Formats: sequence, C-alpha cells, structure tokens
Amino acid sequence: MQAVWLYSKTTAPKVPEAAIYRDRLYALLQKKPHPRVTIVQAAAGYGKTTILSQWIQQLDEPAAWLSIDVMDNDPSRFWQYIFKAVAQATRQPIDERLEHLFDLQYMPPFELIIDSLLNELMIIESPVHIVLDDYHHIELDIIHEMISRLINYLPDHIHLYIASRTKLPLPIASWRVKNWVSEIGTDELSFTYQEVEVFYQKKRIIMNKTEFCQKILSKTGGWAAGVQLGGISEERNAGSLNNSVSFVTEYIIQEIFSTLPESTQQFLLQTSMLKVLDPDLCNELTGCSNSYEQLSVLVDLGIFTTRLSPKKQTFRYHQLLAEVLDQQRNNTYTGEEVEALIKKAGSLLYARGEYNTAIDLVLEQQLYTLADQWINDQLLDIFYSGQIRLLIHWVDNLRAAAYPVHVETLLIYAISLMTIQDMEKVAVAIKELDNRHEQDGWKDKDEHAELVSILLSLRAYVHLALGNLDTFIELITKQVTQGLINGKWYGAPVQYNPYHAKLTRTPLGTKGQYSSIKDIRAFLAIFRQTEFKEHRVMGYSHGLFAEILYEAGRLEEALLEIKEGLNYAYQFNDRGLYVPLSILKGKVFMAQGQTSAAHTVWDHTISQVSEWYWHRSSQSMKALAYLKENKIEAAETELFKTQRPDPLQIELGQELWLLVYCRLLMAKKAWQEALRIAMQVHEYAMKIDQTDLMIEASILTASCYKKLKQESLAYVNLHTALISGSQYGYKRIFTDEPGFGHLLKDYQIYKRTNDSFRDEVPSDFLEELAALGKPVGLPDEGLNTLTSRERDVLHLLVSGASNREMANQLFLSEGTIRVYLTRIYSKLQVKSRAQAILRAREWDI
Repeated sequence: MQAVWLYSKTTAPKVPEAAIYRDRLYALLQKKPHPRVTIVQAAAGYGKTTILSQWIQQLDEPAAWLSIDVMDNDPSRFWQYIFKAVAQATRQPIDERLEHLFDLQYMPPFELIIDSLLNELMIIESPVHIVLDDYHHIELDIIHEMISRLINYLPDHIHLYIASRTKLPLPIASWRVKNWVSEIGTDELSFTYQEVEVFYQKKRIIMNKTEFCQKILSKTGGWAAGVQLGGISEERNAGSLNNSVSFVTEYIIQEIFSTLPESTQQFLLQTSMLKVLDPDLCNELTGCSNSYEQLSVLVDLGIFTTRLSPKKQTFRYHQLLAEVLDQQRNNTYTGEEVEALIKKAGSLLYARGEYNTAIDLVLEQQLYTLADQWINDQLLDIFYSGQIRLLIHWVDNLRAAAYPVHVETLLIYAISLMTIQDMEKVAVAIKELDNRHEQDGWKDKDEHAELVSILLSLRAYVHLALGNLDTFIELITKQVTQGLINGKWYGAPVQYNPYHAKLTRTPLGTKGQYSSIKDIRAFLAIFRQTEFKEHRVMGYSHGLFAEILYEAGRLEEALLEIKEGLNYAYQFNDRGLYVPLSILKGKVFMAQGQTSAAHTVWDHTISQVSEWYWHRSSQSMKALAYLKENKIEAAETELFKTQRPDPLQIELGQELWLLVYCRLLMAKKAWQEALRIAMQVHEYAMKIDQTDLMIEASILTASCYKKLKQESLAYVNLHTALISGSQYGYKRIFTDEPGFGHLLKDYQIYKRTNDSFRDEVPSDFLEELAALGKPVGLPDEGLNTLTSRERDVLHLLVSGASNREMANQLFLSEGTIRVYLTRIYSKLQVKSRAQAILRAREWDI
C-alpha cells in the first residue's frame, strides 16, 4: 500500500481571526534558556492548539508541526510523519535520507529510528521547533519510549512542544530536576478578565462590558471554549451561558446547532465523521455543491471549525464539536441511515486511495465485514509498506469483537507478530488457524495452497527463533521437498538483518546454537537445490555457514561461502548481508596475517554504505585490528569516529563496538572499567540467550579477572565459556584473543589442582584450541631462536616504540636496530612490522 501522506497533518492550523494574542503565554514559551520540551496540557477547549499555532507562526526559525490522530499509533506511520514535518520545515530531505529505515517490512528497533533522526538534527545548524499536537491519541508504549529517548538526547538547538488533553506517560519528573521541561497547564491557559474583554471587543459583541465579562468568567472559569461558546450565543441572540463545561453537549446543541439553517445542520451531521474536511469529498458525501462555502461560513462564525491549509483549502472540526455531532447524528438518523452514511464516507475515502483512513473509519463504527474485506484486499500492500503495527491494531480490534478474520489476514497478522517478537500472540494465532481448519477445512482448498505453505514456514521460523534447530530443519526440509507455491506472496520482500554486524545475532542465527558442520552440510545440500536458491535467504545460508566455518578454523572454506553470499548481497542490494560478510572477510584476512587486506575490505565497506550503524560496525573492526597491531591511539580514534547519543548502551547490534571498547580499556590497563563493560555485555547476552556473545564476553571477563589477580573468578568464567564453546563448535572466538594461549594453560593447571571443576570440557576440544592458537609456521620452540637482544627489540616494537626510540633505549644505532628487525622478521616468518607485532601479541610477548 502506497501510504497517502496528508499535507494538512504537517501544517499548523491557520490562526482564527478572532483569536487574541496572549503575551503572558508567549513569555512562558520564549523563556531562556529554552527547555528541551514544552508540555501544554489541559482538557479539550482550552486553546492548546491555538496558542502553539500563534507561537510558531511568529517565529523566524523553522517549525515542524504534526497533528496526531488515532491512526498514528503505528510507530512507522508516526515517525515517518515526523520526518516529513521536519523535512518540510527545514527544507532538508531528511525524510528521503531516512526512508530506508521503513523498507524493512517490519518495525525497526526504536533506537535505530531515534538515533538516526538525532544524527540528522545535529547536522542542522539553525534552531528547529517541533510541535506534536493532540498527543493524547498515542497509546502505544513503544512510541512513548521513543519520545523519551528523543528528549533525553535532544540537541540544544532543537525544541519540542507536546500538546495533550491527558497526563503524559513520560518521565517528566526526572526532566523537571534537570530543568529540561516547561509546563503550561489549565491555570496558565485559562482566560483572564482582561483577555475575555479583549476577545469580545475583537468579536465586536455589544454588551454591558463589566457585567457580561464577569459573568462569563465566573461561569467558565476562564475555559477558552466556554468563552467562545458564550460569545457565539450572545452574538446570535440564542440565549445565555447557563451551562458551560459540564453540559457542553447540551449547550452546543441548544445554543448553537439548533440556531443554524437546516441545510447547515445536515451538512454538519453528514460530515462530522471526517478527520479532514476536503470540500470536494464533502460535496460527494452530502450531494451538495457548496461545501467550501459552508465550511468557510462556519469558520467565520467561529463555530469550532479550523481552516487547516489555505493552499489546499482543507478544514477540521474541533474535537468538541465533532464528538457532539457524532452523538446528535446517532440521535437524528436511524441505525440503517447512519450505517449507510458511514459506508458511503468510507467508500469515498477508499476510492480516493486513503485506505488507512477508510479502514479506520469503518472499524471505529463497528462495520467489521467491510473493514475485514478492505484489509484483506490491501493486505499485500500493507505488508510491503511496513505498516504492520497498524495491521496488528486493526486485527486486534476485529478479534476483540469475535469477528472471524479472513484466514489470509490472520496468517499475515501472525507473521507481523513474529517480526516484533510477540511469540505468545503468534502461538495463539497459529492455534486459531489450526482450529479454523478443523471448522471449515480451509487448508484443503486449492486457493489456499500458498497460505498453507507460508504457515509451514512460519512454524519453522518460530522454532528457529526459539533455538529449536532440529525442529526447524525438519519443517523446512518438509517444505522444500514439497516445493514452494509461486503465488502473490512468493516475491514478498523480507528483511532478515536490519543492523547486526554478525549474522549469528539475527533471528536466522538460532541464537548462535549450531548443529555440527556435518549435519549443516547435509541440510544445505538439500536446501540449495530447491527453489530457495532464487531467494535472498540463500545468501544468508552462505553467510551463516561461513561464520560457522570460520569458528572451526576452516578459513579457505569460509572464504568460498563468503564469495557466494556476497553475490546474493549484490543481487538484492542487501546491506544486512553485505556488511556482515565484509566484516567476516576482513576477519579471515586478519587470521591469515593479511592486516592491510583486512583494512582495505573494511574501508571499501564504509565507502559503500551510508548508515551510521554500518559505519560503526566496520570502524569497530578496524579499531580491533589496530589494537592487535598495538596502535592504541589509532584504535581509539577509529572507535569514536561515529558519534551516537549514548555509545555505552548495548543496542542496534552495537555490542561489537562495546566489546572492542572493552579491549581498548584493557590495552590501557584499565582493567576494572573493562571488566564492568564485559560483565554488562554478558548480562545482556544472557537476557537474549545469545550463545556466541556470552562466550566472547566471558573470555574478556576472565582476562580482566586474571589481570586483577582474581584467578579463581577468571577460571570460573573461562570454564563456562569453554563448556558452551565445546558444545556448539566455537574455536576461533577463543584463539583470536591475544594472550588466550597463556590463559588456557593457566586454566588447565588450575583445573588439575582444583576439584571444583568437573570434566565438562572435552580434552580433545582443549587440544584443538591449543593447536589452533599457535601462530602459523611457528613451532613451540620458535621463540627460543630469538636472542636476548632480539627479544628486547621485539618487546620495544610491541610497545609501539619507533626505531629511534629503540636505539636510544638500547644504546644502539638505528642501522643496528634495522638489522635486528630483519632477523626478527625472518625468525617469526613475517614480512612487516605490523605482522611482527600481531605475531608477538598472539604469543603474549
């Protein structure tokens, strides 16, 4: 579904001519220093929208506006509208630069969206004001969390305004302590006597000024809508304001609505369900031809109608009036007449391509059959456009009403739930699909063959996400044996990896809990001969297998898999496959001693992608390579090239960055701080049950404890890592770590002399680690071939000393140092200074 973006939602409503300018409120809005967020909270009719409209229209700085409605409870829709509003205000194509975030066919992680927006806002030099009007319509916790993160890291030159009828579910108390928030409430918004007087003077209402204004003020308590109602009543000689706030419905009907011409009353009743009033649409709905004139008169009369956009001539009823008109419509027309009117309005919107608005309208009016039909008709487009939260919301409403949703809609609903990891609701939806088959045998119908195949895939991937690899293989083998159904869903795009630097961390990675290479080869031999070979998932099979082969130390085989996987990455322009494979390719080169080749791969990767999180992952690998070369300053510079709001948070697949930062701290001998980081990552890994991440964090934790002279804790952590490593075939994750060989030897000595460790780690696995950890071509006695003076030179080389510094410290000439270095390179079987440092660090020299 191509989303229809309403210009009126991102345009501040035109300020009514009768509105007065309230300097005391402007003083609150312009106080210095400007707070990060201004909250305007009061009940309906207190003038929240008016005061903010007046404020931003007098600013000389860019101001973005978003009028929120109930459909904005879809995070994808909500943030795309914000991006468009900011782009419109700043004349910067922010929405275009960030549109890739919504090509994922599911809701991307909220940190990814917010941090990307923050990066864009930081680039803008001038102050920017962002207004979110009617925020009370937002009910999703995830949107509240995203807003909180936005405010927590908002640049100083960005100012956010939130208008709401209700108390905001945001951490306002903590913002008050930090002086981040300014609050305007009922007391501030209420009219003063002087403002009531000015308002009626501007309306040119003839009255006994003192008596009338005082009466209005006492009756309404300064409630802006009440003041306006009283003015309308007096101006039209329709009575006096006897009831204002408590009986607003009755008052509007008796004192305002009933005094209007019959044709205007009918117009109001027939159009009240529309969120945005387009005169052409109103003409079609009401059968008249003067809708623009009708709406303009209502604006001129001040009857709670706002002109939204002079350019497009669109209008909106104030929520107070719309709610009263809805009630009056139901009292005036029969149920059949109301249903016919709603159907007509919905059908007109649907025909105009405003599918979301049409579906939401008929759902709100409980026309479930029509809603189900339209949802199913647009299902493929809804999925393609990534509006799965909206789909979930709609289907939840239908199911809550016990309406039997179309099986295809229910199946895609289950897939959508799968993408946001709501596994409990996925299981319920799958069970309902099975129960529906028992009732009507839907699976046996020819037209549902593709749906049956998709359901089988869904079951398989549920087991994959839960780490049940054997069941996944069994189900997927069954599916590929049966063959894929080439229906309308056959080519539906799926984003398997939005941001992870390692494919093991994606849902396809079974949480890093792999079967044996032999079993995987057997499965792939079947899988790669099926129709899946035309799909991008085949590229991920090459990538995942390459990561497994790398861990086993089969580097050449891993390179072959990487090459095949990259072909798919190029074919499908899939950055989520391209970047992890490029990172792995560089790691293979590093393991082979080809440091320059590794840097070349990662530099090329950075040049080919634009997203900050992909840059950060590649830069992390470059920093890790520098650390292994003992170039600490270069590593630190590379690591902090890409700025983020909070670099120490584990999110967006950036645990890679955090673990490299841990190693940087270790290189600086900041063992306690490094230990804290390693333990933080391990806690996160346990929370998400990610095996390889737990192993890596445990190794670093063990190394830190060892340096802190807490040997028993070091060996306990290493023992835990070795158990998991031996179970799932992890090797290089251990041996890639400089100094691991010595740590392993000390662990084995401790294990032999300590009864607390059971024989949970196979001895042959430990022998394989010891053998794999030896530098290629350098036997155990290789170090013994170095003379004492050559060892001194090598130690200084590893410390980062230049030839001149080595010569000064050893009281030798630079020429002699060069001779020593040549001999050292020969004995270590390396060709360069960097390779010598890398080799020495592998031996913990």
